Amino acid sequence: MKRYPLLIQLIVYIFLLVLLLLGVVGSLYYQTSSGTIRQLTERTTRNSMEQSGQFIASYLQKLKQTTSTLSKEETIRKFAQNQESSETSVQTLMKTIIETDPDLVSAVLVTKDGRVVSTDSQISMQTSSDMMNEKWYQEAVHTKAMPVLTPARKESLSSEKEKWVVSVTQEVVDEAGQNLGVLRLDIGYNSLKAYLDRLQLGKKGFSFIVNSQHEFVYHPKKSVYSSSQEMKSMQPYISVKDGYADQKQAFVYQIDIADSDWTLIGVASLEQLQMLQSQMLYSFVGMGVLALLLCLTGIWFVLRLWIKPLQNLQAVILKIGAGDSNLRAEAKGSPELVDLAQQFNKMLDQIEQLMEAVKTEEQNVRRYELRALSAQINPHFLYNTLDTIVWMAEFNDSKRVVEVTKSLAQYFRLALNQGHEQISLKDEIDHVRQYLFIQKQRYGDKLQYEIEEDESIADYKLPKLVLQPLVENAIYHGIKEIDRQGLIRVTAAAEEGQLVLSIYDNGCGFELRDSTDKTLPRLGGVGLKNVDQRLRLQFGDDYHMEIQSEPDKFTQISLYLPLVTDD
Repeated sequence: MKRYPLLIQLIVYIFLLVLLLLGVVGSLYYQTSSGTIRQLTERTTRNSMEQSGQFIASYLQKLKQTTSTLSKEETIRKFAQNQESSETSVQTLMKTIIETDPDLVSAVLVTKDGRVVSTDSQISMQTSSDMMNEKWYQEAVHTKAMPVLTPARKESLSSEKEKWVVSVTQEVVDEAGQNLGVLRLDIGYNSLKAYLDRLQLGKKGFSFIVNSQHEFVYHPKKSVYSSSQEMKSMQPYISVKDGYADQKQAFVYQIDIADSDWTLIGVASLEQLQMLQSQMLYSFVGMGVLALLLCLTGIWFVLRLWIKPLQNLQAVILKIGAGDSNLRAEAKGSPELVDLAQQFNKMLDQIEQLMEAVKTEEQNVRRYELRALSAQINPHFLYNTLDTIVWMAEFNDSKRVVEVTKSLAQYFRLALNQGHEQISLKDEIDHVRQYLFIQKQRYGDKLQYEIEEDESIADYKLPKLVLQPLVENAIYHGIKEIDRQGLIRVTAAAEEGQLVLSIYDNGCGFELRDSTDKTLPRLGGVGLKNVDQRLRLQFGDDYHMEIQSEPDKFTQISLYLPLVTDD
């Protein structure tokens, strides 16, 4: 079982205790605040609905008075009785009424003999019979000179056939109470909508008006008038006088509008209420978590003061174990910890001294190995070159003997390099150039060579005697074995932060195997392996060799070295 530090255990225990306390208090707080907010929502909805009902009742009363007064105007009565009053004077009177109330959109007078006067000039006399058959006309006649409120409807006989209106109708009678016609004032549907949309019923709340027959006078969705399914969806709200619907997701409140058969129904959405409850709960939890964090932070700092010296010692030990041997422990805290830190530091100093001694010894061994490998090459080079000079001397070719001897001297001067193991790329290229010149004298037209170098990298350093053994290998194990003219190309360039040296020959080539180590003996053995070992000792994983070859076509050896600018 994993054991946790004392500091972590204490913090976990305190965290769980405070978390439990927050859960209990938060639950009580949520229940209490939910009831309070619901009561506030109900009270706000009722007040808003009652004010709206009073406003609508007042407005309807004013319209009824206007309709009643207008129906008793002598101008209208005389026109309905075919007396001297003209249609123009009646129309002017109705337009005056319309202009004084921005919520009124039109006025219509239909006489019992079928004549029509309207503020809408598009309504013609041919529509009178249609109007007289409509429900609003019939109801006005049957109410015996009392104003009648109609449900919302489309004004199909108007020029705006998609216009929705709510109408107040009034029978026009003579002094004897005999019917002369019907007067109608149309209230714009949008006027009711603009007012009722301002009710604070929540983001998804809405209000609507029905009459005593549960016919819709107003609803924000006009599709409810033509869809039986949508009408049915409103029934749960109509059946609730003062309470909740939609599984308590909505609060419904109804108010009867005075002096009418209208009922205003408000459906307050509780979605925002729930959001508010959640926000309050989150705020409470957030404050609790903040208090918890502050408490834990205080405890954390107090405990750290007690155990910090031991933690520092532990951290130093872990970092030293990861490889940072330069660190030392601070001698702080109790006497026991101070003594422990001092003894630990003393032990580290002794280990570091031993490691330095081992490192120095390894460097000396490495240096001796490099020198031994370099020494393996020189006798072989000298033997082959002297053999070439002897061959030319036998033919009394003194001029060529002088040239080869000068090249040999320059070759050895560069090979010795004043005792330094590192050589510039420029001198290493010159060294292999002297070697190829000497071999050219020996092989004649059979051997051609090219040297391509980038002068911008001439001063970079590398171990000496790297290129010559590879070129020698290309001659003796590649060019020498073919019957055609041979070509050796030496290339030096910088690619992607590395020094790349390539030796290409068009000799006999060979078939590559899976492992590079297995191909080295086939490429000549001592020279190539010597170079590979020296470079691997010098650069480690920063160096690698690539070999490409095809039988009877070519061989190319590429060396990838780090760019070094000093010894």
